[in-house]
Amino acid sequence: MPRPFLTLLCLLPFLAHAAPSPQSFEGRVVAVADGDTLTVLDSNNLQHRIRVSGIDAPEKGQPFGDRSKQSLANAVMGKAVRVDWNKQDRYGRYVAKV
Repeated sequence: MPRPFLTLLCLLPFLAHAAPSPQSFEGRVVAVADGDTLTVLDSNNLQHRIRVSGIDAPEKGQPFGDRSKQSLANAVMGKAVRVDWNKQDRYGRYVAKV
């Protein structure tokens, strides 16, 4: 086998574990924008926009968008939550498990 291929093959197990580890914080949900986006206020009174990972909910103006937003609000509004995130989307929201 060519030497670069062997080198890459040996590094694969290490590269697989090189994914960024999730960062986390705790706070209280203070707003729900739609069925998959909410705002969390942390202990330093900083607001963080969160895109809940694993959910693809209808947006405002789409069929069932209002119902989707209300369902998320009923589940989390005003509650203390833990946010585990490891990336931000193109709008600057944390993509996270809540």
